Amino acid sequence: MLDEAAEQAEMLRKSEHLYNTLLNTISHELRTPISTIAGAASSLTNEVILNDPVKRSFLLQDIGDSAERLNRLVENLLDMSRIASGRLNLKLEWCDVGDVIGVAVKNMEKRLAGRPVTIKHDPQTPLVQMDFILIDQVLSNLLDNACAYTPAQTPIEIVSQAVPGKLVISLTDHGPGIPDADLERIFEKFYRLPGSASGGTGLGLSVSRGIVEAHGGQLVAENVPGAGARFSILLPASAPPPVQEATI
Repeated sequence: MLDEAAEQAEMLRKSEHLYNTLLNTISHELRTPISTIAGAASSLTNEVILNDPVKRSFLLQDIGDSAERLNRLVENLLDMSRIASGRLNLKLEWCDVGDVIGVAVKNMEKRLAGRPVTIKHDPQTPLVQMDFILIDQVLSNLLDNACAYTPAQTPIEIVSQAVPGKLVISLTDHGPGIPDADLERIFEKFYRLPGSASGGTGLGLSVSRGIVEAHGGQLVAENVPGAGARFSILLPASAPPPVQEATI
């Protein structure tokens, strides 16, 4: 009975710690973009600024960037909740991974401004069953992570290839890399590397791994000598796509 009571007390302590961490993180992360949007919107009511196209454009850009940041935060929070409760429902369809990569890069265009992004995709790569929207979110999280932990204008490479039974999508960021001791810890909820710049919830990688694992795949990190950190998405691709009958 004492062991059971101690175990329950420990579970309660961890639950309260997780709740407090979540509350503190979200309140902090919400405050910054909301303050930016409110301040920019207020400034746009100023007639002088309204008549200055440069200042007006700058404020509108701030509003757009902050709205995108809020959207990523909300998506990660919702998916974290679904993963934790086992309610992450996949809408599987046969997808061209080149299309998914292209959409993710396009969606992150502003975040990637000034960074050379190289995409290497074999057009002969077979279609793979995946939830297009969720894998797009995983790639967007990885791109956002690469931007957060590498200097501006650092190149990013995305490579997709088919290997026996799997489709592999790798993203290499050419930054300083990840300490070996943290290669697994970075996938823990709310964990951020020591010395990280302010901003970020530490949820993106955890959510991304949960989404990939829900597909029956893996998300792994490694250091590549001379090329920074590499994140690889491994998705099962053993079954061929159905043959489409020709229509006349």
